[in-house]
Amino acid sequence: MKINSKNMAVVLLVVAGVLILGGISLLLFVVPGAASFFKVCLVIISVLCILMGLGLLYTLYLGRDNDPNFFLYDTKSRRNLPAEELTFDRVNSRMSYFLTTLSTSQEKLWADNTLADNGTGRFGVNDVYRPLTAYKMLYDLVELDRPEGWALFLCATPAVMDSLLDALEENGEEAMSKALYHAYTSASGRDDTEWLRDFLSGNAKYLRRRMLGYVQKNIEWFY
Repeated sequence: MKINSKNMAVVLLVVAGVLILGGISLLLFVVPGAASFFKVCLVIISVLCILMGLGLLYTLYLGRDNDPNFFLYDTKSRRNLPAEELTFDRVNSRMSYFLTTLSTSQEKLWADNTLADNGTGRFGVNDVYRPLTAYKMLYDLVELDRPEGWALFLCATPAVMDSLLDALEENGEEAMSKALYHAYTSASGRDDTEWLRDFLSGNAKYLRRRMLGYVQKNIEWFY
């Protein structure tokens, strides 16, 4: 049995503790004073409680977070890393791979309106990857920092821009959405990149923080 839900694991842990402690308490405090006829029954019940508790603990051990998490799974140890060890570099690297499952190139990623919410399921349960993909698309422009990269944003169709801003707003990025829309509508052409470049490059740390924070907040959805 694989256990991914922390709440379920806590419940099972409590039940296991109650069974074990209950069984031990019966042996120590009830069995010695019980009548001969009931003593054997109480011993059997006590032992069964302890064994059931130990069985639940063993089940918890076997089912401990072994299902591969997209961001936490380590191929060397074949286990998920502790969530607190997650870094932006790891998130960024895994998202670079994820984008390859969406499109064959950065250009097509923008041109094909990949972020359109069309119910294909490409962004996982509850479209959890969608805001993260929008962050990643913007961050990749910063990392590339070349005219052809900024042009992907400035020459995007209105439909593509609507999808991008909508995906960001799903994670509460109303202010960033407005600023990006201003950059998009104010640019006079594909070479008018100064404002956009300054804005995104100046907010690179913010993008990194938001990407990492988003994954940490929603880590249970990336199985």
